[in-house]
Amino acid sequence: HVNAVNAEREFRGLNPLEALHVNDWPDGAEVTGDPNVVFLEDEDAYETVRTSADDDDDGPSGGGLVGGAAIPPSSLYSSVCVGGTFDGMHYGHRKLLTLAISSVRPVDGRLLVGVTRDEMLTHKAFAESIPTLEERVAGVLDFVGNLAPGMKNRIRCVPISDEYGPPGQPEGSEVYPGVKNDFDALVLSHETLPTGRKLNGYREDVLGLEPLKLLCTQRTEPHGMSSTALRRMRTSKK
Repeated sequence: HVNAVNAEREFRGLNPLEALHVNDWPDGAEVTGDPNVVFLEDEDAYETVRTSADDDDDGPSGGGLVGGAAIPPSSLYSSVCVGGTFDGMHYGHRKLLTLAISSVRPVDGRLLVGVTRDEMLTHKAFAESIPTLEERVAGVLDFVGNLAPGMKNRIRCVPISDEYGPPGQPEGSEVYPGVKNDFDALVLSHETLPTGRKLNGYREDVLGLEPLKLLCTQRTEPHGMSSTALRRMRTSKK
């Protein structure tokens, strides 16, 4: 397919495109029947949430925005968390953070962004191309600060050093000082949905906590861009 496109571009006097290898459709895309999983851009899920919101007379009247459409009030949460490497702040990262901000209740809702520490990334492909923790945290803060300047005092960014981060800590834990495990929602992608479901099992079975509502981005394309693909491209050009 790429060869055919490039042949057409050459005919038109355009530069050729470079093919990037990306990950296969993730396992999380096949999850069905879990009441704690909501695909934020899935029309059926949206209609279900919107209908329940219409029946709730006591719910807030406002909603967040995703892609220009209002998120129904019943899909807004008081303590939302999202985590990742945030290497390069590509479209997927920006989309994830946008959905996270849009899922926070107005006025009193809070968002915690967890950024993976450098020592947890040594096993990743092309790890030498991953920016430092400080650079990645700065990129996150710059993006969310510009996207939602009015939420500055309700957004916190912390380095994470384990698979589950703050939502997987027992009550009173000091692993993440000053972070209270009162989360009610986790925003994540298809790639990390299996880990989110494992986290919910851990919260229920080990910590005795309620499961989180897993707010998952819904992909519309069979393959998606990844940080690994971008690092591979950068490395090949050196």
